[in-house]
Amino acid sequence: MKIELAKKETVHFVGIGGIGMSGLSLIMKRKGFKVQGSDISNNKNVERLKKEKIKIFLGHSKQNLKNATIVVVSSAIKKNNPEFIEAKKKKIPIIKRGKMLASIVSLLKNIVVVGSHGKTTTTSLITSIFQETKLDPTIINGGVINSIKNTAKLGKSDWSILEADESDGSFAHILPTYSIITNTDREHMDFYKSIDDLKKYFLEFIKKTPSFGKSFICIDDKINRELIKKIKNKNYFTYGVRSNSNFRIKNIKQFKSFSEFDIQINLPNKKTLNIKNIKIPLLGIHNIRNSVGALGVALSVGIPIQKIKKGLKNSQ
Repeated sequence: MKIELAKKETVHFVGIGGIGMSGLSLIMKRKGFKVQGSDISNNKNVERLKKEKIKIFLGHSKQNLKNATIVVVSSAIKKNNPEFIEAKKKKIPIIKRGKMLASIVSLLKNIVVVGSHGKTTTTSLITSIFQETKLDPTIINGGVINSIKNTAKLGKSDWSILEADESDGSFAHILPTYSIITNTDREHMDFYKSIDDLKKYFLEFIKKTPSFGKSFICIDDKINRELIKKIKNKNYFTYGVRSNSNFRIKNIKQFKSFSEFDIQINLPNKKTLNIKNIKIPLLGIHNIRNSVGALGVALSVGIPIQKIKKGLKNSQ
């Protein structure tokens, strides 16, 4: 969905020190919006935002909304929060973080990473690959990316790379160009109520992938395999160690400070392609899977394999 926002709006983030909220607020500030926010305590994210001249209130109070014309909340904000109550009372529009994120990236080609685990690492790996190219994407991550020393960066190209939050279902508002589904766990059942409800949200998200885009799904995950059986548009590729993976991980070698592996790519109506000696400065099969998801997207975007391998090897 697209939210119509004027640059004259004052956008107030409740819980601005949270990883996801701080990244989004930073991008909106750099895009020219008036941004402010509040949090219960100081932290590294708050300090980073202060350096960007974003006004921060410590503690939640109705007084903080004096100049606010839009209020952004995350799933962590309860309805008894004094700022939430004040916004309702003053009829200030309240927008969930996921909806605001979807609106901000709606005019960009995007790569969206979702899943219960590995999102931040995967987003960082994609960022590292893009840094080997002339593409300059906007980045919104769920953790600090070492190479940019921040959770977010406003790029100059029409690409964005973002980590989406599935805790409250708001990720389903994003229209992905490319997406990676790392895994699906029985998390956030306070919102989803059942595993079938959780699957429904993921299927809705995958269904939005356009014909010129692609979803990349880790087939090693049990619930992901159940999702795949229900996908009707077939506009996806799989990755993992399983023999039926489109991007199959093979010949894994683990060293003290890095992993090395090969990839066998089996795509419809194309010759099998083998990519050998891929190195990442990370250990564990979970990180190898994350890197293969990043590799798959990067290849589909059109990034040369040597730049992809270099980006993965140099990831921080």
